[in-house]
Amino acid sequence: MEKLKKLYQTELHRFAQQKKKIRRLWNISEKTAELLYFFVLFKTPDKILEIGTSNGYSTFWLSLAAEKIKAKIISIEIDDTRFALAKENLQQRKNVELLKGNALELIPTLKSEFELIFIDAGKIDYIKYLQLLFPKMKDNSLIIADNVISHKNTVKEYLDFIKSDPGFLTMTLPFAAGLEISIFKREK
Repeated sequence: MEKLKKLYQTELHRFAQQKKKIRRLWNISEKTAELLYFFVLFKTPDKILEIGTSNGYSTFWLSLAAEKIKAKIISIEIDDTRFALAKENLQQRKNVELLKGNALELIPTLKSEFELIFIDAGKIDYIKYLQLLFPKMKDNSLIIADNVISHKNTVKEYLDFIKSDPGFLTMTLPFAAGLEISIFKREK
């Protein structure tokens, strides 16, 4: 991982500088970024969906891993400033498609099915994102939801649902802001 960080030191430095300057950038931790990278390599999805791009830090890490397996990423961001930063930061990443808008409106328009989904957007809407994603997920799709410890009360409805629905195998990873890692099992 250190080798990878050195290779992309300039880009990673840019993300860090933006986060210092702009208060409303909510980037995942470095450890979470590394974990996403490994999940992509382990899962080897064709299509990845990210809900909540921010300035593209998590998208960048997803993209690095996706490049190795020739996967594509669609990432959705609602905020104009964050979207513009992400567009600038990710302009060299050829496997990323950035969509500007409300994920609740954009998810139903997506034609792809996704094997890996990373949710890190409006916490109150996690459950709504999940409901919209049902027809967009393949059997054994991996869903990773960030901030499930730091925003436990806000994502309670999401957690209650995903932990009680027999279509999901799920666990909470208690590091950084907390990640809920879930595998979706399509009924046969």
